[in-house]
Amino acid sequence: MVTKIFKMLTILSGLTLLGYVIYNWNDNSDKSFLTMQMLMVCMFIFGGIDNLLTEQRSLKMIGGLFFVVAIFIAIVSINKYIYSG
Repeated sequence: MVTKIFKMLTILSGLTLLGYVIYNWNDNSDKSFLTMQMLMVCMFIFGGIDNLLTEQRSLKMIGGLFFVVAIFIAIVSINKYIYSG
């Protein structure tokens, strides 16, 4: 039951990211990029939780990789938008 919720949240955040990218196609503002990156972080976190809750070892490793990628994207986003001049 819990894995289905995270699978649905992963798909929902992916579709939201796709819709946001299509809606803001020519918008090059910092707010637009930050929103897209945060939606991508949410997608990776939900996908990582979904894979970590499975029984297969290979999927657990992919879930851990998703968390590493999400943390990397969040750190890069924070550094880019907070420390930019």
